Amino acid sequence: MQPHIKYWILPDIENRIKNGQITAYFNTNVTRIDPDSITVETPQGPRVLANNYVFAMTGYLPDFTFLESLGIRIEGEYRCPACDPRSLESNVPGIYLAGVIIAGDRTNEIFIENGRFHGRQIAEDLKQKLQAPVSALAGV
Repeated sequence: MQPHIKYWILPDIENRIKNGQITAYFNTNVTRIDPDSITVETPQGPRVLANNYVFAMTGYLPDFTFLESLGIRIEGEYRCPACDPRSLESNVPGIYLAGVIIAGDRTNEIFIENGRFHGRQIAEDLKQKLQAPVSALAGV
């Protein structure tokens, strides 16, 4: 399992796997998706599994190369992008960061419960900047 899984979800998933409510296929890749089945490559070989829906829940890894190509500094042990914690504006004026990306490698620290306010922070900063006299925006 991913080492950064949300702590309150892990016991539920582990118990459901243990009780047979969820069948887990670790170290497995989907190789084909058909209307009523998927084919997966498991350590024991290929398997065809009946299904009705496929949800592509691939996880998340920050694209630090992309951020750096924009001039955003990546800082510290956890490779957090440089940004103002109040406005969420990065070190590059006009580029704001929101969601899990602001936590860098610590992708388990930001989720819907605390990341949903990022848009409000950014909007408030933009509102203040748009209300400022044009001369104050010269550095932006």
